[in-house]
Amino acid sequence: MHNNIDIELDLTGLDSPLPMLKTKELLDSLRSGQVVLVKTTAVGSEQNIRNLINNHPVTLLSLHKQDGVFNFLIEKDAAL
Repeated sequence: MHNNIDIELDLTGLDSPLPMLKTKELLDSLRSGQVVLVKTTAVGSEQNIRNLINNHPVTLLSLHKQDGVFNFLIEKDAAL
């Protein structure tokens, strides 16, 4: 796991599409280089958040599922 997590967003217990929407809001507000850990249990959130990552200037550092919780570690890319 990454040692420098700037923000942890715990979205466990929320139903889709709320985890993806709240993750988008956070990604839009991050500064370059910031790292966020997003946790969600929502069915479908793995694919929804992966799609979101593919359409934002961010890098997925890791993704793992433990005890039914998806843990996305995401870093905001440097501004162009």
